[in-house]
Amino acid sequence: MSITMRVATLLLMALVLTNCGFALRGSSNAPIANDTVYFQSAQPSSELTQALTTALGEAQLRLLDSMQSSNYVLQLSAEEFNSRTSTVNGRARAAQYNLQLGVQISLSQQGVELLSDEPLSVERSYFEDTANIAGSTQEIEILQQEMRRELVEQIMRRLRAAVQGA
Repeated sequence: MSITMRVATLLLMALVLTNCGFALRGSSNAPIANDTVYFQSAQPSSELTQALTTALGEAQLRLLDSMQSSNYVLQLSAEEFNSRTSTVNGRARAAQYNLQLGVQISLSQQGVELLSDEPLSVERSYFEDTANIAGSTQEIEILQQEMRRELVEQIMRRLRAAVQGA
């Protein structure tokens, strides 16, 4: 295959991937708007709140301490983490769990509701290793971190859509 054919094929593949919306995880941190936002969380010191605060800063939104002087008001409810058994093993013990993490967000722009108590959630399945309880506990913590990260990404996509539609 000639070098021009290889280059043309590579350029065509790059063009197709960029036009189909493909993006690496975490690389879609494009600015939402160069604007101000007042962010209020039901759990101000939670990991989800901290991750969302960081994401808002990366999206070039300035966080203000006053609701009156900001253009947007973002409210985040307390995160709800649920774990329920989905399968049991031969000894009638839980073998697989379904984990769910959810929050509600609302966004308003100068008194006009753009998003009103919008529920967002993430679900994962988890197999418990009864022979390695310490490892299973660490796996749950890692899954919760991943779920929070995915929830922040969902929130940022909703915010982008709401702000661009306003």
